[in-house]
Amino acid sequence: MDITREFLFEEGAFFPSCHASTVLPLSDGTILCAYFAGTREKDPDVGIYLSRRIYGKWADPVRIAKIAEIPHWNPVLMPCEEGVRLVFKAGNEIPEWKSYTMLSADKGLNWSAPELVKGIDGAGPVRNKPLILSDGTYLAPGSTETSADWTPWIGISHDFGRSYPETAYIPINRDALTGGRSTAPLPVPEISFKGKGAIQPTLWQTDDGAVHAFMRTTEGYIFRSDSFDSGKTWTTAYPTKLPNNNSGIDIARCGDKLFLVLNPVSGDWAERTPLSLYVGELDGTEFRELVTLEDIKNDPLVTEAGHNRRYTAEFSYPAIVADGRTLHITYTYMRRRIAYRRIVL
Repeated sequence: MDITREFLFEEGAFFPSCHASTVLPLSDGTILCAYFAGTREKDPDVGIYLSRRIYGKWADPVRIAKIAEIPHWNPVLMPCEEGVRLVFKAGNEIPEWKSYTMLSADKGLNWSAPELVKGIDGAGPVRNKPLILSDGTYLAPGSTETSADWTPWIGISHDFGRSYPETAYIPINRDALTGGRSTAPLPVPEISFKGKGAIQPTLWQTDDGAVHAFMRTTEGYIFRSDSFDSGKTWTTAYPTKLPNNNSGIDIARCGDKLFLVLNPVSGDWAERTPLSLYVGELDGTEFRELVTLEDIKNDPLVTEAGHNRRYTAEFSYPAIVADGRTLHITYTYMRRRIAYRRIVL
């Protein structure tokens, strides 16, 4: 196994803060990575930026989307019939998000004007890449967040991710899970579902055609749901043994294995360090750590600056794509850079 780490840009050279990357390798070896960046998350100057890796080097970031002086969020890159599609969110607060989409026919050099994604508010993928089925259907992992409730769902598209006329909600039965052991078909820890819910699913498909989702939750563990009709209906979400810190996760299938990137920390809004890559079987029941990608307890820049407090390091919101026997992983590095890992299995 060959592992390399690169940074997309020099810290502080283009913007103070960045987060929520998405990665897409292209057939000619170009790698695209999009993320939101600006002064800091939620500031009105935050836009969508793109970095391109060409001939082994990352070009300078380019801002490719800014529809208004409101914060932009969570871009997702995906292949499509026309070339590359980008979906991103814009809005001051999460319940106000609108989804926009853009196209590039020249590998990310030029982009069409943003247009609204057709479907429910916030339609299309919320953070993780869509799963593309053999018939061309796009299953976009999405979720709705309000002050009281988090609801996961899957948007279904038949036009290469441009619109999502169907939305399949993943049920969360809080009553059945409160105060007792789950009846899920997996050995799971005792868990009481007291938080807001689950968001930001990540998807994979098994050889029998079933589709599966892992989800970020408020409960200290990754939750799971399964679909046996190409994403149209889903089982009630149930807890797994995998820890979750209420932060983003992502999964990719490579051959007969699954590769999951996560912070192996259990808790609601727990620390976003370390960051690890797990490997598991296709049924998603057993995983083991393959490699620790980052493991620093405190942010060295803040500590060295002489602050009274020691600020926890952050390695978060990973994105992973499998390309042959190569894994491409990007993630937030201290909110100041985006890191890229290339792992040849």
